[in-house]
Amino acid sequence: MTQKERVDLILYNGVVLTINDSDEIIDDGAVAIKENQIIDLGKSEDIKNKYEAKKEIDVNHGVIMPGLVNTHTHLAMSIFRGLADDLSLDKWWNEHMFPAEEKFINKDSAYWGSLLSCGELILSGTTTFCDMYFFEKETGYAAEKAGIRGIIGEGIVSEFGDEKEIFANKMELTAGLLDKFKESSLVLIAIEPHSCYTCSKEILIKSKRFADENDLLFVTHLSETKKEVEDIKNKLGMSPVEYLDKIGVLDERTLAAHCVWLSGEDIEILKKRGVKVSHCPNSNMKLASGVAPVGKLFEGRVTVSLGTDGSASNNNLDMFSEMSNASKLAKVSTLNPEIVSAQETVRMATINGAKALGMEKEIGSLEIGKKADIIVLDFNKPHLVPVYDYYSHLVYSVSGNDVQFCIVDGKVIMENRKILSFDINKAMDKVKEISEKVKAF
Repeated sequence: MTQKERVDLILYNGVVLTINDSDEIIDDGAVAIKENQIIDLGKSEDIKNKYEAKKEIDVNHGVIMPGLVNTHTHLAMSIFRGLADDLSLDKWWNEHMFPAEEKFINKDSAYWGSLLSCGELILSGTTTFCDMYFFEKETGYAAEKAGIRGIIGEGIVSEFGDEKEIFANKMELTAGLLDKFKESSLVLIAIEPHSCYTCSKEILIKSKRFADENDLLFVTHLSETKKEVEDIKNKLGMSPVEYLDKIGVLDERTLAAHCVWLSGEDIEILKKRGVKVSHCPNSNMKLASGVAPVGKLFEGRVTVSLGTDGSASNNNLDMFSEMSNASKLAKVSTLNPEIVSAQETVRMATINGAKALGMEKEIGSLEIGKKADIIVLDFNKPHLVPVYDYYSHLVYSVSGNDVQFCIVDGKVIMENRKILSFDINKAMDKVKEISEKVKAF
């Protein structure tokens, strides 16, 4: 009798959606995990005959798939969820968010707001996020506590105050992040100037230079509103995309959030430079920013991923909701029901997200040798019966509440909807305490 190979975890008796290049689906499938990697996947019987695991999980005909990748967040903003709604972006920002941030965002609130958001991400199936905000070291601490994978970067805004002093401070903070998390298996660092309308040309160029010198992702907001595009055109005689291209900050290591107001020429530039896009449909709809031309970006072979934006402008971090609205918004805005299919949308939230972060060799699909970032969905529910097409259900029927298990870097951090890595109730209580101070402001 052949001795079985020892592994740490086997998930079996499920439908495995690999999201690999051929979108292979394995019925009655299983995944074998050792340490932090997927070492095998196949039919449940074959995997169980080949391996002996410290822990086995019968997923009861659920769906086993890659964890979702949220490429644009502001996690600590959960402390402001619902504070200011039904406003345009400029009013929301200038009259409400900026004053509230100045008074209430600090190390303590950033940590607890980020930790609460990490819990929300885990509960709704996200295993990797990319965050831009302030006090990002605290967000990194929260990610490690929660056991979730994150790319973090200090938001750089140079329009208020001495820009040389601001940039020097941000680079000092970034150097601290690089040093603090250099041994982390979960947290990576990015350079994240807010936008071309809140950062000077010099700040943008210096930020990109620093990113290139340290092999870091460069993240920025781009062409989010019609007003932004019109203001930049009136000031500089070109679109924001053309401007960023002219100053040399667009390339394959650039991630641009929103990209709502794009011309054909803009899309061609994004394609030529290899820029990746984070599409945030819920936030864009709620702030009435417009509809990103996702179909045209697909036609231009631009990598489009999905982000939720912050929960003060969304107002949740459920990537399944984001998927549903991304597909439907593209269809209704073009009167074309055939564009941005369910299958394409699921790829936006998984492997495209990994590509956007430069992590496609590590995460985003279930393949041998990749990191074991996996979620399991319970399909034994009325709204998920019957099943003719799994991708259809993931986009049009599933919600974050259907996620039963969440595994990151080979560790089970949620089992049967119970977060194992930290006390989510404590995080909620802490954010409630903070909110009382915000209410009194």
